[in-house]
Amino acid sequence: MKLIAQVVMASCLGLASLGASAQNIELLPEGQTLISLSVTEKISVEQDTLTAVLRIESENKDAQILQREINAAMAQALERTDDVASVEVATGYYSVYQFNNAPQGGRTDRQWRGAQSITLESTDAQTVLELAGEIQELGFVMNNLSYSLSTQRADEIRDGLMESAIVRAQANAERAAQAMGKSDVDIATISIDEAMGYAQPLMMARSMAMDSVAEKANPVAEAGKSEVSLTVRIQAVAK
Repeated sequence: MKLIAQVVMASCLGLASLGASAQNIELLPEGQTLISLSVTEKISVEQDTLTAVLRIESENKDAQILQREINAAMAQALERTDDVASVEVATGYYSVYQFNNAPQGGRTDRQWRGAQSITLESTDAQTVLELAGEIQELGFVMNNLSYSLSTQRADEIRDGLMESAIVRAQANAERAAQAMGKSDVDIATISIDEAMGYAQPLMMARSMAMDSVAEKANPVAEAGKSEVSLTVRIQAVAK
């Protein structure tokens, strides 16, 4: 994994007083210099969590029949996930509404339309894809299929970046002090900013194979990468 570090030196390296310092550092004795700098480290990490959102949709002139159809389909979908401990399952928004269906040349016909979604999420991507394929065969359609970076994995990455950034920040403070002819550096304050961006994953989703309708085909997906970054800001006193 390649680390990219960016160092930003404060524009003013000199004597500082309490009023000039955001961290309320006391007025420095003569011969001491306040150094403010930041170090940012970034790393691209392969996403490890796959999320599939599927929905069941139906229309009917009778609202009660429509809801029974949706309820039955959702019960079947949840039954497929009952014994799969590695996948987190949640049902989504359930909506039923009435609309006017006006066929060309015919009279207006009032119908009911309804939908409900189910979400599957896990670091076990293969199991998610297999379950999604089974649920699609129940009449569900794929609403979204995407990879992301889990919070646990992101925290592990940031812990490593923090240690590296602190070491790098201290080394840069010492280098700046040496350039001013000073040999002793003490870190006065330190702050840490965490950030995580999401790169667009390369992914595909399909419900049936085009070359063989009779053959069951699970959705397919390929993980992308997320960028995790961490910035360490320090104020050091050079003597």
